[in-house]
Formats: sequence, C-alpha cells, structure tokens
Amino acid sequence: MYTDWGRGGQVGEASSRRVRSKMERKGHVLRMLESENKLWIATASDDGSAHLVPFSFVWDGERIVAATSERSPAARNARRTGKARVALGTFGDVVLIDASATVTGYGGIDTDVAERLAQVSALDGRSSPSVAYLQLTPWRVQTWWSLQELAKPTIMRGGRWLA
Repeated sequence: MYTDWGRGGQVGEASSRRVRSKMERKGHVLRMLESENKLWIATASDDGSAHLVPFSFVWDGERIVAATSERSPAARNARRTGKARVALGTFGDVVLIDASATVTGYGGIDTDVAERLAQVSALDGRSSPSVAYLQLTPWRVQTWWSLQELAKPTIMRGGRWLA
C-alpha cells in the first residue's frame, strides 16, 4: 500500500514526527494564516461538481480574504452556497478549513485588508469594480503532519477552537 515506506519517503517521515497537542496545532495554523499568502479554495457548482482554484489571500485575524472576478465560478458558487473549503500547506503539513463564505465588493472589506491583499494578488479591487472579495470564516479546521495526528485531525469545530 505505501510504496515509499522502506525508503524513508513521505510515509516514513509522517510516521516519525512527534504528535503535537491541539494547542500547538492551533498556533501552527494561525502562524501559517498570518505568514502564507497562497492557498486553494474549493466551491461547489450548481450540479455539485467541485471547482478548485489557487488564490492569493490575507488573514484579517478572523477571516481569509481573497480577490476574484465578480463573475468567476468561485464567486458565483460561494454566493449561492455560502460555503467553501480551503487547503493550505503541503503533503507533509496539511491544513483543511471548512468556511462560511460571503462575497462582497471593495466597500465590504477593511481598507487595510484591501491594501495587504493588493500586495500579494494580481487583482486589486480598490480600482476595479469587477473585483469581488471572498470572505471565508472558518467553522471547522483540520490539520496534521503525522500519521498519529491524522487519526484526530479536527482542532476547530462549529467555529470554536478545541484548544
């Protein structure tokens, strides 16, 4: 099943990492949200098909904020369902976030957030009315970097940290 087990590959690394407490994992996720600026956002189309695209983002302390075209499938899907799933990290350091999603124009976000996002994104809603902002508020967070953590990955449920 795990073809790289005997060669010390990804599975070997994942099985040898120490298990972090929920508090340590929460801190790690918050540091990633504050320091990273690229992630993947998945939304669902009308027929339930997944729409998965990379985005630049900023964390405002409560929400992930990303810019997209007002007419993009991601904006349309998020507006319709009010939901999105976010993935950041790597194969060996996974973070999955289920979030409630709202879509707004430039007037709906803080000017500091818009400025920070303009520094990392190709889209700048400060000067283009066709840019929409996805605001994603986490309600479930799962994270793991070891096989042992994968057994109990959830560190936020119902919008409340479990640590």
